[in-house]
Amino acid sequence: MSKDENIKTASPKWSPSTKTIVTLLILAAVVALMIRFSSMLNTLVTAVVIGVIFYPLAELISKKTKISWSWSVTIVYIVAVVITFTLLALGGIAIFEQVQNFINFLQDSLVEITNFFNNIPSTIVSVGPFVLDFSYINWDEVSNQLLATIEPALSNLGNVIGGVATGAAGFIGSLFLSMVVSFLILNESGGNRRKIFSINIPGYERDFSILSEKINTIWSTFLRGQGIVYLLRFAMYLIILSVFQVRFLVGMAIVATIGNFIPYIGVAISWITIFLVALLQGSTAFGLDPLTYALIVMGIGWIMDNIYDTFFSPRFMANMLEVHPAAILVGVFVGLSLFGFWGMVLAAPILATLKLLLTYIGRKLLDQDPWEIPSEKEEEDVNLPPLGKALKSISGWTKETYEKIKTKDEE
Repeated sequence: MSKDENIKTASPKWSPSTKTIVTLLILAAVVALMIRFSSMLNTLVTAVVIGVIFYPLAELISKKTKISWSWSVTIVYIVAVVITFTLLALGGIAIFEQVQNFINFLQDSLVEITNFFNNIPSTIVSVGPFVLDFSYINWDEVSNQLLATIEPALSNLGNVIGGVATGAAGFIGSLFLSMVVSFLILNESGGNRRKIFSINIPGYERDFSILSEKINTIWSTFLRGQGIVYLLRFAMYLIILSVFQVRFLVGMAIVATIGNFIPYIGVAISWITIFLVALLQGSTAFGLDPLTYALIVMGIGWIMDNIYDTFFSPRFMANMLEVHPAAILVGVFVGLSLFGFWGMVLAAPILATLKLLLTYIGRKLLDQDPWEIPSEKEEEDVNLPPLGKALKSISGWTKETYEKIKTKDEE
């Protein structure tokens, strides 16, 4: 090749300023596209979630049956589509109607809630030699504050549920599109997780490999672990509420399950709502008076929640996200405001991913090893519920006492 041809085909290198300008333009274009097509974000996020959940199923079928990856993915999605749309056709509308009726019942019961608080000052509760007198509390103020909080929330929730019910066709279409996009992503991966989202920058192959592995662990742990946790929690609520013959069984179980996505206050709001329904529904189980019946339902639900979060949930989650519940609480409301339902549900793994990326960036800026293994710390039960901490303490004390007695007997 001649010298003139080399000059014509050679591409000049970009200067640092040119690279900076191009990078900023690309980032601006990405942000503009995300804002412009923000309505599509839920569909894309749903597609990614479905892909992460279905990947191990397709992998299992491919390994066990020795068929190609494309056929295993196709089988998984055909079965999923048939099951999903059959369930939607058989029970989806009924569930939406029950949840809507449940919310309408609460809205209609606001007057009865006011009457309930007005009657509390004249109520005296005797427990053995002790007498509880509530007349010194300003229950009018409590009632007004509670209604001011509940009424707008119920109104907004009712509008959301009503909008979902009336827009069922759009929801089904969006779900179908998400499954199609998810199928294409998973099928083109060829059974290699790293091909789903592949970024290749010379010199950073190891960094991106480790980041990809850690992010995959975060999302796999959350989606599969939380999927099992919340499915079994929903079943637990169904059993508790059906035993006590509480109205709006399915709708209330759904509300109680969704409440667990919000740390600290979500469960409290859910069980207070169930308490009000049990109190005002007009009939009780086992011949109990309404107040005692409602307190028992709420109390047993709260105790079962604490036991579940203490002994069962950690087996599936194992604290892999390493995000403080207070941060998740803030993230839930920010995500709900920005991205709706999925923003609330996926707040925890998104925060965990951001924490991982910011830690990596911070260490690189300080010229530190981003993959330095931190010193091991003793496992703390800071995320356990109050009853869980008490049970853990009692269990530890019992075990320690038993060991001391055993040691003395051996001596």
